[in-house]
Amino acid sequence: MAEKKVNRWSVFGAGWTIIFFAASAAIFSVFAKPMLSLRGWTMTDFSLSFTIYTLCLSILGIFSGRVADTYGAKMNIYVGGVLFGLGWFFTGKCEMITQLYLVYGVLAGSGGGIVYNAALTTALRWFPDKRGKISGLLLASASVGPFVLAPVASLLIERFGVVRAFEVLGALFIVGICAVGWMMELAPANYKPEGWTSPQPGTPAAAGRDYEWGEMLRTPLFYMLLAVFVCASTAGTMMINSASVIAQTQLGVAATVGALVVSVSTMANFVGRLSFGVIYDKIGGFKSLLVSFALTIGALLLLGTAKSMPVFLVCVVLLGFAFGGLLVLFPPITSLSFGTKNLGVNYGIMFLGYAGGAYVGPRLSSYFFDATGSFSLAYLSAAGVASFGVLLVGAIMLKQRRRGNAVVTESV
Repeated sequence: MAEKKVNRWSVFGAGWTIIFFAASAAIFSVFAKPMLSLRGWTMTDFSLSFTIYTLCLSILGIFSGRVADTYGAKMNIYVGGVLFGLGWFFTGKCEMITQLYLVYGVLAGSGGGIVYNAALTTALRWFPDKRGKISGLLLASASVGPFVLAPVASLLIERFGVVRAFEVLGALFIVGICAVGWMMELAPANYKPEGWTSPQPGTPAAAGRDYEWGEMLRTPLFYMLLAVFVCASTAGTMMINSASVIAQTQLGVAATVGALVVSVSTMANFVGRLSFGVIYDKIGGFKSLLVSFALTIGALLLLGTAKSMPVFLVCVVLLGFAFGGLLVLFPPITSLSFGTKNLGVNYGIMFLGYAGGAYVGPRLSSYFFDATGSFSLAYLSAAGVASFGVLLVGAIMLKQRRRGNAVVTESV
């Protein structure tokens, strides 16, 4: 029987669409004040739901990646899309904080993890010749989605209330994700585009070394990269959880302006994803991580002094740009470090670092806000975490240089 001909760009388009909707967690801060007013919860209690969401997203992403590696992503997309949409649909109806944790945190988070990792890794396998660029283009959808949906969510809340807004978005997510699931075809084993050969000798992947997840867990590099992921994602997840509230509190602006800040952040995130895809291909993964860390630390230190909208927006743009780059860098770094064959499950495990950042970041912002009524100490703490990440990246680079045989090449 002739092998089915697949247009890899149709797989890319489907993955782009799925991630567009699955990345809607970035608009969660738009719902913070309305839900706190409606239910009487504290910011700390409310933000924990986002942490649980990210943890479930990461854990289910591991199992989703394993299924996608073996059987393809289609069933993951249908099942995950329904769970994800239902989680959003029923979140507004939660009257107790424990219900919020189960419905948004567990249900929506699990659905998001099932579709996100399957869509990302399935699409990336079709483009071994354009790792950085495709990672950037694909994950750019995770910025375009919140940019479009943040003002939509704000308008829905204003006109119909927060409960109905969750219902409308939940229904939209189910339809949008499931409509393109049929296009998520699995690439053949060791797929190479016609006329292309790998230009990256000396890496595990190029040498035919594909790590099983258990083998990956026995390498020191994995734990160092995991810790870097935690440090690098702390500031970004803090802003995802609290951007709208931060703007309203620090500058005294209206909720609609707070939603606009979320859109500005996500558009900067979009530009960062596109830019860091190119930067990765130019200078390599670790140097690109250092660029992301430098921008993050500078923006956090400036943010504590921002009293005007222009300065505040500059900080938001820098943070969004740097955070967008982070999420583009780690999939290809994981692929080059541990091979492409088991990328779905391996990156799913690596993504636990993002879950760690999603715990630290929101907890920092919520703790200091509830304790002091300000986010200033949260900015300084997040800058300290990012600085530790710089030290970790430097240690990895030094270790690789001393060995003289880098596990992850810095020249692509």
